[in-house]
Amino acid sequence: MAKTEKVPLPELRDRALNLQNTLKEKGLDGALIAQRADTYYYSGTAQNLHVYIPREGDPLVMVYRDFEKAKAESGWKVRQLERMSGIPGYVREAGFSAPENIGLELDVLPVNQYENYRRIFPGAVFTDISGEIRLQRAVKSPWEIDRLKVSARIQAEMTEYAGEIISPGMTEVELEAQLVCKNRMLGHGGNVSMRGFNSVYYVGAVTSGDRATVGGYFDGPVIGSGTSVAHSLGASNTRIQPGETILIDLGTIFDGYQVDQTRTFCIGYVPDELRKAYDTAAEIEERIRRALVPGRQAGDIYEEIIAWVRESTPYEQNFMGYGSRRVRFFGHGVGLDLDELPTISKGSPVILKPGMVLAIEPKFVFPGAGAVGVEDTVVVAGESGAEFITMSPRELTVIKA
Repeated sequence: MAKTEKVPLPELRDRALNLQNTLKEKGLDGALIAQRADTYYYSGTAQNLHVYIPREGDPLVMVYRDFEKAKAESGWKVRQLERMSGIPGYVREAGFSAPENIGLELDVLPVNQYENYRRIFPGAVFTDISGEIRLQRAVKSPWEIDRLKVSARIQAEMTEYAGEIISPGMTEVELEAQLVCKNRMLGHGGNVSMRGFNSVYYVGAVTSGDRATVGGYFDGPVIGSGTSVAHSLGASNTRIQPGETILIDLGTIFDGYQVDQTRTFCIGYVPDELRKAYDTAAEIEERIRRALVPGRQAGDIYEEIIAWVRESTPYEQNFMGYGSRRVRFFGHGVGLDLDELPTISKGSPVILKPGMVLAIEPKFVFPGAGAVGVEDTVVVAGESGAEFITMSPRELTVIKA
C-alpha cells in the first residue's frame, strides 16, 4: 500500500501565488475560501475551516475544528476560529487592511453564509471567483499527477479482481460491495467529492443488462437503477445473467485525488451488436485522446467527435445515452472533485492546457439490450494528444459462464 503524504509547502505556495495573480488582475484585495475541496487545495488540510488569501502575503488558515489536526497537516500557520465574526480580526492582526473587494466561491456558497459575510465585512464588494479557482485546479502539478497515478494503480488491481469474482447469479450490489471492499483494502481513500449543487454520489455505478439503460437525476450516460426510489443510482439487487454486459464505473482516491474509469465485462457471450458498439467506443476514445492537444478549445473537440459518430457509425442515437436521456459531454475534469473543469461538452469555451486531467467516457446505450463503453483518466500533454493515467486493459472482458 502506498504511503500517503502531506501537501508540500512549496506546492501550497505555488497555488496561493497563482490565485494571487488572479486577484491582482481582477482588482481584488483577497479571497475568502470555504468549499471543502478548495480549502484543502489551498491549506493542505481537510478540516472545517476558512482560508483567506490576500493579494500579497501568506494565506490565513482559520479552523473551526479540528484545530490540532489542522496544525499538524497544514504547511501554513493555523489559527483557531471560534465564530465567523472573528475573521476580520485575524485579517487585521496579520497586517492586512480591511478588504473592500473580496472574491468568493459564489457557485457553491449558501445564501445564509453569504449574508454572514456581508454582515462581518460591511460595505465590501463581493466578486465571484469560482470559475478562476476551478480553472486553476484543472491544471495539475507533477505532485498531483503522482497522486493520481497511485490511484490508478489501485484501480487497476481492483479491476483485475473484478474479473476473478464475477459469476452468474450474483447481484449487482454483491459485486459492488466486494469491489469496494477490495478497493479500500488496497488503499482507496473513500469520500467521492462533487462540487455541483445537490450532486450526491456514492462510489460509482456497477450496473448490468437493461438496468444500465435507465435514466435518473445524475448527469451521466450510464448510472444504474439503484436499490430503491430513494436511492436511484448505481447497483441494484437484480442478479446478473449470462449475455448481459456489466459496466464497472468506479472511482479510486489516493490523498484526495481521484481517477475515474469504466470497464465492460460480460458473462459467457457478448451479443454481436453490443460487441460492435464496444469496439466503436474504443475507437472513439482513441480519437478523443489524440484530439486533446494544448491550445484546442474543448467545444470544438466535442463537435468534431460528434460529427464523426454521426457520419461514420450507425450509433448516433445511442451515443452518450438515448432519447431525452442523452448527455451533452463525453469528458469531464477530475481531481479533488469528480466534476471538475474542463468538460468536453457542447459549447465549452475552455482552452486546453498541459496538465489538465480529464476522464473521457464514450458510451453507448441500447434500451432493452444494455450498455457498453470505456472510460479512462488522461492528462493533456503535447501534440500527440493526452496520456493515459488509468492503466487497466481496455478490452471488453468475457467471463466464463
